[in-house]
Amino acid sequence: MAAAAMPSSWEELPGDLLGLVLQNLPSLADRVRLRAVCRPWRAGGSARRHLRLPPPLPWLALRDGGLVDLHGAPVRCAPIVREGVFGYLAVDNLAFLMHDDGACSLMNPLSGMTLHLPKLASAVGRALDESAFYDQSHIRSTYVKVILSASPLDSALDPLVATIIMEGNSIAISSCKKPDAISISMRRKRTLVSAKFSFSMSPEQRSERFHGSQRICDIAFFHGKLYALTRHEGLRVIELDAGHLSETKSLPGFLQCIPDDPEQQEVYNCEYNQRYLVLRYIAESDGKLLMVRRWMSVPPDAQVGNEDRTVRFEVFQADLAPAPGRWMKVDSLGGRAIFLDTTCSKSVLASKDADGVQADSIYFMHRVFDSSSKEFFGVRMDPLADSGVYNMRDGTITALLPEAVMSKLQSKPQFLTWFFPTDA
Repeated sequence: MAAAAMPSSWEELPGDLLGLVLQNLPSLADRVRLRAVCRPWRAGGSARRHLRLPPPLPWLALRDGGLVDLHGAPVRCAPIVREGVFGYLAVDNLAFLMHDDGACSLMNPLSGMTLHLPKLASAVGRALDESAFYDQSHIRSTYVKVILSASPLDSALDPLVATIIMEGNSIAISSCKKPDAISISMRRKRTLVSAKFSFSMSPEQRSERFHGSQRICDIAFFHGKLYALTRHEGLRVIELDAGHLSETKSLPGFLQCIPDDPEQQEVYNCEYNQRYLVLRYIAESDGKLLMVRRWMSVPPDAQVGNEDRTVRFEVFQADLAPAPGRWMKVDSLGGRAIFLDTTCSKSVLASKDADGVQADSIYFMHRVFDSSSKEFFGVRMDPLADSGVYNMRDGTITALLPEAVMSKLQSKPQFLTWFFPTDA
């Protein structure tokens, strides 16, 4: 009777047990192999309904267009950098391609599916034409970071794509599918905001004025709005409507949520000839908008950007209920982790597996723009020189990857960034 009650084949393995197995497989490749065993496992619907699976481990994107997993193994995919494409930026699970003729597009390297973004390229071109410091000859170094409000290749939705351009002095925004795009200069003088376009903000926020350069460090979509972080930790917001972006040009642009703090600097000169460089990022994490401070030590007499080393992180949550808002320090990520990089950052659910994503940890990459000339002019460099995993609980920093993998990747003289494959 006991034998009769047992499943007759692996195909009849209960979905909850299959889900437990999947929970302990952080690698996408391992999950794909498991689902290839039989048709019911490949469907995996029951397992997904029973358990909330953490996302698979990210991959590493190389500047030459190659993808490798965290074991250093190459990922088979469509060529990212090809004829007519001079570079790309990783955008979650997509590649943002920059073409020689000034055009740009989004591509899924695994499927090869491509979506052209002609209006975004036009908006960037207008911003360059209107700038007193940049022109079309700077197109190859224009794009700093690209983000999406949702994936345009995996749904019938028409999400927005936003990019920081010209070293944070402007932002270009486009609908992914409709012919609509704008660019907003952060040097523009801000004026009083009318009640019609206040987006339910307080009177204090509506009457806020700010002038001069407001260079942007980072941007993020959050609750349907675009937020921008300034170099003095000010937070700005703009509400956008896909298909009606041109109407935004008649508005004052970004509104202030959290005022700039003049005490917050990019470089701190301390006693004993010690200097610190502070980088700032923002990211959505489980329904919260977080700001991350990255403290980097700069050796005496060294040029900023050459020999910086990360020493610690601080994390803050945006409290937007009062007017003006404020940053509140947090000591935990609530069972999540943040993968941090200049061009592609993301908060993900931690894994229960010891080899998976660890909770309350910040996985950080070497800065893309550190000594970039060394990469292009062939000087020997370490693409993982300043990378690691920061534990928020005890403040320790450990190696980002096993030593053997680090050695393999260090032989590739090009910077790396994160790429987040989806668990289809």
